[in-house]
Amino acid sequence: MIKAIVYQSNTGHTFQYAKMLGDKLSLPYYALHEAKQYLKSSDEIIFMGWIFASKISGWKQARRKYRVRCCCGIGAYPKSDQNQKTLIDANHIEEPFFYLRGGIDYHKLRGMKKVLLKLVSKEIVKEKPEMSEMFQKGGNFVSVENLNDIVAYVKRHEI
Repeated sequence: MIKAIVYQSNTGHTFQYAKMLGDKLSLPYYALHEAKQYLKSSDEIIFMGWIFASKISGWKQARRKYRVRCCCGIGAYPKSDQNQKTLIDANHIEEPFFYLRGGIDYHKLRGMKKVLLKLVSKEIVKEKPEMSEMFQKGGNFVSVENLNDIVAYVKRHEI
């Protein structure tokens, strides 16, 4: 049985999803760095991490420390099958995986991540002009409706 939601957030989108999912499933939610105070290594969790350069932040650590029942990656791109496959392959995910669209908040990004995102965004916008505004100004696409699939999965499997 799932004991908690463990998350790794950078600009707050993943935290927002962890809180909403915790409320929907009546589960506590903990940042990865504080979870060890509340959970044992044998505890089952849902892991949520933000995505940068096709890597889900905190995934390897969470997978080593806990029994992850499913993984959620939170990123800026719209949801697509190709994007999900890329993330599953790049992160070696064997557990059920759910992609949730988060957003970009340039005010909260720091250091090299901010610089790299600005550089990469120019190339992305050339390939996908529909994403121009989000990469220029940022945006927040967090929505409780985006959690419907994971909530249904957890309830269906009674985990």
